[in-house]
Amino acid sequence: MKNYDIIIIGSGFKAMITAYFALKKYKNILIIAKSGDVAGIMSPIKWKGGNFDKGYQFFDGLNIEQKELLNDFIGENILHDFGYGAASLTNKKLYSQHALPYWPYKGIKFSFEICLAYLVNFFKNKHKNETIESYQDLIENLPLRIKNILQYECKRRLGITPDKISYLVQDFLPIFNYRQTILPDFFSNFLKKNFKYFDERIASRRKSMNLDCISLYPKGKNIGVAAEKMQEKLTKNGVKIIEINGLKIMNKEKLTVISKDQSFSCKKIFIVTELDDALNFFEDKITDEKNNYYLPQVFYYFTTDRINSKFQYVHGNDKDLLVNRGNNMSLYGEKTLENKFVLSAEVPANPSSEVWKNADQYTKIVWNELKDMKLVAPDQEYFEFEIFKLNKTVSLPLISFKNTIEKLNKLIMNKFKDQVELPGLGTISRAHFITALTKHFKGYE
Repeated sequence: MKNYDIIIIGSGFKAMITAYFALKKYKNILIIAKSGDVAGIMSPIKWKGGNFDKGYQFFDGLNIEQKELLNDFIGENILHDFGYGAASLTNKKLYSQHALPYWPYKGIKFSFEICLAYLVNFFKNKHKNETIESYQDLIENLPLRIKNILQYECKRRLGITPDKISYLVQDFLPIFNYRQTILPDFFSNFLKKNFKYFDERIASRRKSMNLDCISLYPKGKNIGVAAEKMQEKLTKNGVKIIEINGLKIMNKEKLTVISKDQSFSCKKIFIVTELDDALNFFEDKITDEKNNYYLPQVFYYFTTDRINSKFQYVHGNDKDLLVNRGNNMSLYGEKTLENKFVLSAEVPANPSSEVWKNADQYTKIVWNELKDMKLVAPDQEYFEFEIFKLNKTVSLPLISFKNTIEKLNKLIMNKFKDQVELPGLGTISRAHFITALTKHFKGYE
């Protein structure tokens, strides 16, 4: 049996950044990845002689400390600071430097009704329900017209009703966010600063709140280059990476990870997989319920002759839009072998839907939506396109998610005490995961 200080179970950014943090205190570290590709979702799609990300892959929403940390890990000469280049499309109009829907673009009457509803609820002291479990519970507190839109979009885009998915989904997809952008930033920030009620419900742009607007990316390359540098630094510092399936965690005489053919002992285990995968590592059965819903998406990749927009990506936050997010890939990343620019569009689509079954028939609609996003000029056309269907993209928490985490934490506390950790479980962004790790590892300094 081989002995390690730390074993990390998982792959991708979460596994590698956890190993980076662990190296500050420990030396003998093992990453066990389910597949041989420890880069996970960071590994690119090879197309037309170039390497392109699977959707938007920036390190964004960072603060200065996180920027310095990533520069140390990956290399300051690798990562370029692009700033925050998001935009939101609502009612066929763009709102810059913001990913959430900008409802004033639905019209003055619409915004006035929403503001009035918020004010009425505020003076009636109507706050969130005491018990919030589902996304439906959460949006019950929103003004009726916003609630109706979000209910419709949840069913249409995700293929499930809002009572089946956790309220935590608001952190995963911008259109489902509980905070709403209904006023100019000046008024929003005044309300947010002076009233907790509005701070929880009103959104405004990061820049207007003097927050850091940092987005890091290997300029002119792809996010896989960053993953390669991460893996290179880890292995150079002695981190071992292996591929094993069918793991079980036991704590008899020693804390042990066991597979069919191998076993490893260690002082501490970090699990950075999704919740349903994590449950399989324990002998005790916690639940029969599913806790993760993997969003199926159709990815459209287009080649074209020029860049038309300064935005890194644009979220489609309007009712009936197909495109969840349009990505200006060659603005910051690679071009094709023939020096053509590439844009991509992410379209959530259930495998039973017409979009999934006949994706090529929707190509022109998707391209026109990229025009609405101003990623493409009105007279601009594409040369070639390719469609990639991914059954599993972002993992969304189902309604049982929170309850299952509580049960799992109790099991771990009873059987493993502080020897097994689940850092940042349920967080979506890389910035949030770094925050979770920073808080966790401060306890070991």
